[in-house]
Amino acid sequence: MKGIVVNPLITDEERTQLLTHGQARAAGQAIDPLPVVRLFTPDAHATWLLAALNPTDGDSAWGVMDVGIGMPELGQR
Repeated sequence: MKGIVVNPLITDEERTQLLTHGQARAAGQAIDPLPVVRLFTPDAHATWLLAALNPTDGDSAWGVMDVGIGMPELGQR
């Protein structure tokens, strides 16, 4: 697919910080990190505030998610 540019959702620096937070959580440390990344869909008003990545799979994120109806959920997806 020549000519297609793919922009990552997060930078390498953000990924490193998210994994560091995830490693601390996995080690049982009582941490309360600020969100590192904000993802959103402007058309549906859904927002994800990511604070950590699972160090085991490096893909499952932990943070706050709000689908735009005023009922945020804290957890891992």
